[in-house]
Amino acid sequence: MGSKHKVIIVLVNYNSFNDTSACIKSINEVNGEKPFVVLVDNNSRDKENLKNLPSVYKNIKILFNEANIGFGRANNMGIKWALKNLNFEYILLLNNDTLIEPNTISWLIEPYLEDSSIGITTGKTFYEANREIVWYGGGEINYLRGWPKIANYNQLPSDEGANQSRYVSFISGCTMMFSKNSINKIKGFDDDYFMYCEDLELCIRAKKMGYKLFYESNAIIYHKVQGSTKMGNNEFTGDHPKNPNLAFLFYHMKTNQYLTFKKHLKGYKRFKFKIVYWMEFTYKALRYLLCQRFDMLETYKKVLIKNLK
Repeated sequence: MGSKHKVIIVLVNYNSFNDTSACIKSINEVNGEKPFVVLVDNNSRDKENLKNLPSVYKNIKILFNEANIGFGRANNMGIKWALKNLNFEYILLLNNDTLIEPNTISWLIEPYLEDSSIGITTGKTFYEANREIVWYGGGEINYLRGWPKIANYNQLPSDEGANQSRYVSFISGCTMMFSKNSINKIKGFDDDYFMYCEDLELCIRAKKMGYKLFYESNAIIYHKVQGSTKMGNNEFTGDHPKNPNLAFLFYHMKTNQYLTFKKHLKGYKRFKFKIVYWMEFTYKALRYLLCQRFDMLETYKKVLIKNLK
């Protein structure tokens, strides 16, 4: 076991060297001890650039995959390497298309000093392109819809919402800090997930294990949003009908959402979820068709086959 580090940060890179480099630069500017970074690359085109990062940031280990194994599995790879090779107190899973404030890491640790039953902490996340608008301000899972509700999403932060530190039931995978004890028990993301909803499943599982999740509003993160999946500088992301990556996003979102609640809901609760899920699936399918996204028909078929198999 190597020298002791207070905080380990796991980053996953996929064809987004500029984002990763900027993220590491912000990590290098944190107050206090510099975290050790474990960077997992999912077979990117920019391997040669990545190999130069240790000359910029000395506390870094880069793990290269021969294929794109997905977001959750790549994070798990970084977690396992850190647990085996490093001595640390906390581990932070951070999206590579984020920037953090100098005091963010200190604030993410603070709740652990007050409550030993906490398993995961996170912070207030703004859009990097508009640092006044909230992307994540604490979340609560709606088990009927099978989806989290985010406080002040796409809005200015409010005192009763994103500006209020509190216990929550959903933490975005964009920023998740674990204690060494909690990551040892939770183990990371479910390997059944390639991308999307792995954070939703992890939060439900952590809560079932008795861990509390805490949102610290003083910890600030700026997120470029879908940095590794958007095409060029295209402005259409998320479930917008003009998003060129809509088929990829829709397939993984809807199949993983269904899988999550199939794993965790039983009986009448699962039955109610399925009714609402298929109603929303139908609504979105019709919406995209009305927007002339006829290319989505094959995706709908794949979702139906995967979920009903």
